[in-house]
Amino acid sequence: MSDVSVDRHFTKVLNGISVSVSKRDFDPSHFAQMDGVKRVWPVRYYYPASTPSAASNSSSLYLHHATGVEKALKELGVDGKGIKIGIVDSGVDYNHPELGGCWKTEGCPWQYGEDFIGDKYNEADAIPIIEPNPTPMDCAGHGTHVSGILAGRGPQVRGVAPGATFGMYRVFSCPINGEGGSSDDILLQGIEAAFEDGHDIINLSLGGGAWSEEPVAVACAQIVQQGVVVVAALGNDGAGGLQTGSAPAIARGVISVGSVDNWNVTSKPGIITSAQGTQKIALSMPGDSKYPFDFDSDTPLEIPAGGEDSIVGCANYTENMSGKIVVVKRGGCTFNEKATYAYTAGAIGVICYNNVAGDMSPAVSNSVPIPFVGISDDDGKHVTDTLAAGKATVKAPKGAREISPSKTGGQISLFSSIGPSAELDMVPLISAPGGNIWSTYPQKLGSYASLSGTSMATPYISGTVALLKQARPDLDVRAITRLLVSNGKPITDPATGLKTTPFMSGAGLVNIYDAIKSRVQFDPPVLSLNDSKISHIQGYSKLESLGSVRWAARTISIHNTDCKKSLHLSLSNAAANSLSMILANGSFSYSPRTWPADTSSVSEDTLPQVYSPNAEKTIGPGKSCSVTVFIVAPKGLKDLESWYYGGFINFTLQWDGEKTTSTQVVSYGGYNGDSTIQDVLSPPSDGLPALVDTVTGEPVNDLSTLVIDNNATKAILFGLSIPSRLVEIMLVDAATDKSAGYMVQGYNEYLARTCPECSVPYVGVPLTKTV
Repeated sequence: MSDVSVDRHFTKVLNGISVSVSKRDFDPSHFAQMDGVKRVWPVRYYYPASTPSAASNSSSLYLHHATGVEKALKELGVDGKGIKIGIVDSGVDYNHPELGGCWKTEGCPWQYGEDFIGDKYNEADAIPIIEPNPTPMDCAGHGTHVSGILAGRGPQVRGVAPGATFGMYRVFSCPINGEGGSSDDILLQGIEAAFEDGHDIINLSLGGGAWSEEPVAVACAQIVQQGVVVVAALGNDGAGGLQTGSAPAIARGVISVGSVDNWNVTSKPGIITSAQGTQKIALSMPGDSKYPFDFDSDTPLEIPAGGEDSIVGCANYTENMSGKIVVVKRGGCTFNEKATYAYTAGAIGVICYNNVAGDMSPAVSNSVPIPFVGISDDDGKHVTDTLAAGKATVKAPKGAREISPSKTGGQISLFSSIGPSAELDMVPLISAPGGNIWSTYPQKLGSYASLSGTSMATPYISGTVALLKQARPDLDVRAITRLLVSNGKPITDPATGLKTTPFMSGAGLVNIYDAIKSRVQFDPPVLSLNDSKISHIQGYSKLESLGSVRWAARTISIHNTDCKKSLHLSLSNAAANSLSMILANGSFSYSPRTWPADTSSVSEDTLPQVYSPNAEKTIGPGKSCSVTVFIVAPKGLKDLESWYYGGFINFTLQWDGEKTTSTQVVSYGGYNGDSTIQDVLSPPSDGLPALVDTVTGEPVNDLSTLVIDNNATKAILFGLSIPSRLVEIMLVDAATDKSAGYMVQGYNEYLARTCPECSVPYVGVPLTKTV
């Protein structure tokens, strides 16, 4: 084929190639029909899983205390020495003094790595420029920040595993030349190189797609089978609700990671002055912004006039904002769109306040040349109330910084993506500090920054795995996952008093000290129940009185690894919140509804129940046994409301001759309904599907003037409320109701969910004369 060129070969983790096609209407099914071809994927784009924030924890030992890292470092003397960790990311500023200040020299922590992309790559270009540099020097910041969480040597940043040996495989370019994305074939190059270099752990603070069939996910699953631990960020699309996890975190065997907020925040102070006096607010600044929110003198504030679209900054302003900083509410459109509307009106900065409780971490590209910061809902109320009473100004001196406690410390970060996977598997498996994390940054970009994201939680988990491997080198990948997950600490939701659903937290907050010291293993450590059918419970006569219910039976294998003492255990159930994206009035909501909403009176049948005929066991030294559990879905919740339920089976453990007891958990989760009966397309309130002009971005309402050509100036946009295995878009003759064939890009396999606030807001299919 003269119009096809081979770009890359893969032989280690996949047996395949990536190709480029010069012909616009080339049909990829031609590849699938060739001898020896088992699968064809379109090249898709991945992005670092972080968002800039203002918050940091300069006192990093406190978060290390909460996760057992500090105790492991001090009492057990582990620091990751002898463990190799490969990081696939945007590169690293290896000259940073807290990261060793060296590259591949004797005694240097950075002994491996390569640049696969260079500084000029822009995923928006028809043919992106790929010119790798001699070393993977970071110009974006993300990889250096991730590296500090793992390898930081102090004094400001103390990593989880500073004694490990590292490799950096650069697959993301400079964001100023685009949005900072990369294609999955470039990612595969980096992942394959990290595997070939013999790393014990591969850290992937990135994501894209939503299915285990994604090529990067397939590769990672293969790597796990070869005995390498792969740790991946679940994603930052929590605003989109359930099933927003991304690949490769959702791949089988990969340790998927969710994020909890830090306990201390370091922020840039903004000083609000009005007739009522002055007050400080905490400004959340994008760490990679070229446009810092520095205003050394009082600068006027203004709220856009008009309706709700104006208040949230999602419409053209009716007034001139020259020389002013506008104050807008979160929601309604992207942060970039808010910045664009403000800049067009002449504003010199934007303050965006949260529309839900807590701090906010905005993510804005450098395409709009004004500073953009976020503030909490409480600070937003103060600013808007002040402006309602009269005029006000803000001052934000350059270099100013303050530390304060976080109201949401230890709670699941609002941005953290939510499970289950597209195939209803439990994700994430575990959580770690990822919201408002202070870490190293390229020296040219300020040396230090605070970022938020599952990108930050992921290296934290990779670091704990290194400590576990150093302390217990005999463990294989499955055993490491079992110990890490079963020793997680479930998180209590302060609003309901129940545990936060494992679809948000996994097994809870990591505790690596307990994992290292554990003398018992649970297999599996997670029970994915999917959408079990309604019937009478069979095999446990005591539950026959429950009648016809949705239930599942699972067997858990328990191994006492103490070769001298018998283990006595008992189990109990800790029900977690249930989540649904269907409101009580039947409408769809991207912000999940939580049950119970009112904790004053909660019927037992609205919570998941766990029963076991052998809830108490004694296991001899070095012996194993099995426990069968019957898990009953919340019968009192309506099937049509599509509830996702879950909880934790608590195992209370006590060994012979010991007075103290300990607890480990097996998390479980399922779907309270029939997963085959769901709306696939996003709700009509999103304005989709729609025919749009790709030049103006406006809807095409008058079809009488519609002109279709091969320049792809029109496109069909649609959204998905759940991940979809297959979406087919065909051109149909209205007169005969017969299909003329698939539209270009009209055959789509393994699509992720979409939502207005997600990394993928919609799917677009060009409308051309070709089918």
